[in-house]
Amino acid sequence: MKKKVLLVDDVRLFLRLEETFFRRTGCDILTAESGNEAIDIAQNQQPDLILLDYIMPDMMGDQVTKRLKGDDKTRAIPIMIVSTSASAKDIEKCFSAGAEEYVTKPINANEVLSKAADLLNIPQRVHYRVAVTFKVEGEAEGRTFMGSSINISQGGVLVDCKESVPLQSLVSLYLPILRDRSPLQFKGQVVRSEKDATSSSHLLGIQFTEASPEQKRALVEFMKGRKPIPGPA
Repeated sequence: MKKKVLLVDDVRLFLRLEETFFRRTGCDILTAESGNEAIDIAQNQQPDLILLDYIMPDMMGDQVTKRLKGDDKTRAIPIMIVSTSASAKDIEKCFSAGAEEYVTKPINANEVLSKAADLLNIPQRVHYRVAVTFKVEGEAEGRTFMGSSINISQGGVLVDCKESVPLQSLVSLYLPILRDRSPLQFKGQVVRSEKDATSSSHLLGIQFTEASPEQKRALVEFMKGRKPIPGPA
């Protein structure tokens, strides 16, 4: 069954921008242009996630969140606040009201979709890939391998590798994605392993497993500002 996402913003331009992001995910999209409308739709449609503008003329986002979290019918729906405000006071208001996430405008598609993926519990379906080229060092089944990245997403990385690594192999990867380009270790599993028809190298699709909050933050930061590649991760 498709996940349902409710997008709430009184500025139609922002609403349409968010709708464009989420249309690519395969989720069903619901929209509202006020706090009261959002509450009505949430109660009747039971979305799996609400992306909620903080500053609206009829009701502030933290007030909408309190109403939704205080209702048994809507309490379990995760809420991501979207705001032009980066004020610590406003952020605290929203988290105190029960919001699960808070992002600031102008919104970054990779960041929003990554957080949405976690809240929707669909870790790969809404992640963009970005083209990257950096050295990848890895370990699998007691031996090391070297390669070069082709693209990366919040869900995994595609690597051009001289060695073949069997499908389903559990691997450790060292990816230079921190700000100083030092490597960060990831655990993963090989979900694609095939010989490149145009060369003697092998293409390894590696899905990340057991990603920590630190790893997720590092991936989001690394991918910011990079042009996404259309299609699934």
